[in-house]
Amino acid sequence: MNKNSETTGSVGDHRPAPAGDYEATDWKMLHHLSMGLLQRGTLHEKLRLVLDTVATFHDTSKVVISVLDPGAATLRVKASIGLGEAAVADLSRIRPGEGCCGLAFADQRRVIITDFDTAEQFAGFLPWTKLNGIGAVYSTPFSDADQNVMGVLTVYFAQPHTPSAREMELTDMCASIVALILDRDRSDATLRRERDSRDTILGGMAEGLCIVNHDFIVIEMNAAAIRINQRPLHEMLGKSHWELWPDTADSEVGRMYRKAMEERVSCVLENRWVDPLGNVGWYELTAQPVAEGLALYIRDITKRKTVEEAVRQSEMRYRILSETVSDLVWRANAQGKPIEDTSSWRRYTGDMSPDLRWIDSVHPDDCERVQSAWKGYLAEGKPASEVYRARRRDGQYRYLESRAVPLHDSDGNVVEWIGTCTDVTDEVQKAENMRLANERKDQFLAVLSHELRNPISATRMAAKLLEKPPVPEHRVTHLAQVINRQVGHMSRLVEDLVDVSRVSLGYVVLDKQAFDLRSVVHEAVEQVRPMFTVKRHSLTEILPGQDCTVFVDRTRMVQVVANLLSNAARYTPDQGNISISIEVGVDAFTVRVADNGIGFEQENVAGLFDFYAQAERSSDRKNGGLGLGLALVKSLIELHGGSVDAYSDGKDLGSSFAVTLPASPAGSQG
Repeated sequence: MNKNSETTGSVGDHRPAPAGDYEATDWKMLHHLSMGLLQRGTLHEKLRLVLDTVATFHDTSKVVISVLDPGAATLRVKASIGLGEAAVADLSRIRPGEGCCGLAFADQRRVIITDFDTAEQFAGFLPWTKLNGIGAVYSTPFSDADQNVMGVLTVYFAQPHTPSAREMELTDMCASIVALILDRDRSDATLRRERDSRDTILGGMAEGLCIVNHDFIVIEMNAAAIRINQRPLHEMLGKSHWELWPDTADSEVGRMYRKAMEERVSCVLENRWVDPLGNVGWYELTAQPVAEGLALYIRDITKRKTVEEAVRQSEMRYRILSETVSDLVWRANAQGKPIEDTSSWRRYTGDMSPDLRWIDSVHPDDCERVQSAWKGYLAEGKPASEVYRARRRDGQYRYLESRAVPLHDSDGNVVEWIGTCTDVTDEVQKAENMRLANERKDQFLAVLSHELRNPISATRMAAKLLEKPPVPEHRVTHLAQVINRQVGHMSRLVEDLVDVSRVSLGYVVLDKQAFDLRSVVHEAVEQVRPMFTVKRHSLTEILPGQDCTVFVDRTRMVQVVANLLSNAARYTPDQGNISISIEVGVDAFTVRVADNGIGFEQENVAGLFDFYAQAERSSDRKNGGLGLGLALVKSLIELHGGSVDAYSDGKDLGSSFAVTLPASPAGSQG
C-alpha cells in the first residue's frame, strides 16, 4: 500500500527482508485473522482483531488505526490498543503533516522513527513519547480502491526499534485489510443512508408504490400501497400481481401494465375501483419501467374526481338553467370576451356564426353607447347594467336589459363576468305608453281649459251686459241665446268627461233592446246636421231597405254614430263630402262613415282611438273638441260586442270609419 519508506533515527539503513523469511506462525496468524474476519461482527470487533494481529507480529502492545476526519481536518483514532484515553485524545488532534502518522498520511508513504531520542525532526513529540513509554514508531498509510489515502496504521514500540522487512510486509498486508474493512463499512453506510432515505421517502409518499419483477411478482410495497390495498404486507410480497388482483388480468389496467412491461414505456390510467365494503374510489395508476421490472404508482384521486364531478354537475345545472330560464345567461372573461358558447344568446338572436360577436346583434344606433359603457364597466370592475335594442331571430329589434357582476380572485382582481339579458320590451313600451298618456293628459288639460275659456268668457260677458239696465227686449233674447248656447257647449264637454270616467272605471251600464239600426242612424244624423249646415257639407245616406235589427243600448248607439259623424264634419273642409251607410252581412251590420277630409297615415290608426288623441291631430284648435269621441266610440262598441276600424289612403285623402255590430237574433226582445 505504501509507495516508498523513510527511516528516521539513529539506526542506519535497513534493507527489506525476502518474502520467504516468513515464519510458520505468521501464516497461522494470517489464517486466523482471515477466518475471524469471515465471522459476523461489528466494525470495532474486526478492527480490534487486526490490531491484535499486528501487535503480535511486532511483539508490541501499542497499535493505532487513524482515519481522516474531514470536518475537523485531523486524523481521528478509529481503533487502538495499549494507549490510554488521554493518549488517544492527543493523537486524534494530529493534523496531516504533523508527527509520524500525520507525515505518512500527507506524503502517502511509510514513515519510520527508530529512536525518538535522536529524531530531531520530531523533538516536539518527545515529552509525549516519554509520558506514554514510547521509544520508536512507524506509520503505514492505506488507501481505498480508488487509491485515495484513507488513514494510517501506526505501530509503537517501548524501546528503539528498526522494523524488519517481514514486519513491514505483514503490516502492509494488515493495512490493506484495514482499508478493505473501512471501505466496505463506508460503502455499507452509504447504502444504509440511501436505503433509509429511500424508505423515508417511500413511507412518506401519499402515492402507493408497488414494485413487481419481470414476472409480475410483487417484490416491494410502501406503506401507502399497503393502506390502499387493506392487506398485510406479508400476504402480498412474493405473490403474483394477477393472483392478488385477478380482476385486473383482462381489464384495461392489465393491458396497460403488460404494455408498459413489454414495450418499456410509461403508461397512465385513471381507474374507478369499488372496495370490498362497496366504497367507490378513483385512482390514477402509473406504470414506470425500472430495472427490477415495473414500478406501479397508485395515487388516490377520489377527492379530485369528486370535485370535478361537482364542478361538472354545477356547470350542467348552469347550462340547464341558462337554457330554460327566460333570461339570457352568459359568461365573459376579465376582458369582456365570452368564454363559452352562449346557446341562449344564439337561440334568441339566431346568430350561428362560429366566432360569436354579440355587438353585431345590437341596434346600430345603440352600438357606440353600449360599447363605451361596457369598456367603462370593465375598467372599473363594478356591476354593470344597460338597456339597449338587440335584433331577435325574427329580425325584430327588442329592448334588452343586460346586467353583469364581476367575480374577483383573492387579490381582488376581476377574473370573470357573469351576466343576464332580460327582454324588457313590454316594460319599455308600457313606460313609453304611460309617458305618452301623461303627455296627452297634459295636452288635454290645455285643450279643456281652452274649450271652457271661450264659453265661460262669452257667458260672463252676456251676464255683465244683462246687469246694466235698461236692456232692450231683443237684446235680452240675444244674450239669453248666447248663454244657452255656451252652457250647452259646456254641458256636452262635461258629459264627454263623465262618459270617459265611467268607461275608464267600468261603470257604464247598457240598457240593451232590439232596435232598427236605420232609426239610430237617422237620429244621429239629425243631431249632427247643424254642423253639416254650418260648413255646407254634402251628406249622403245609403241605407238598406230591409230591417237592420240589433240588440243595443239605443242612447249609447246614437252617441256612437253621432260621434263618428261629428268627427267627420270636424275634419272635413267646408263644402266637403260625407257619407253614411249600413252594410248588411251574414250575421252582422256595419255602419260606415266616410269623408274626403284631412285623412291620416295608416300606421297611426291605432292611436286614433286613444283618449285625448284629438289634441295631436288638431293642435291649432280650429276644429275644436277634446279628442274623446273616437275613444268613446271604441269603448262603447266593444261593450256591445262589436268592433271599430278606420282606414285612410294618407294625409288629405279622406278617411273611413266602420262600426260592426252583431245582428239581433230573430224574436229578441228588449
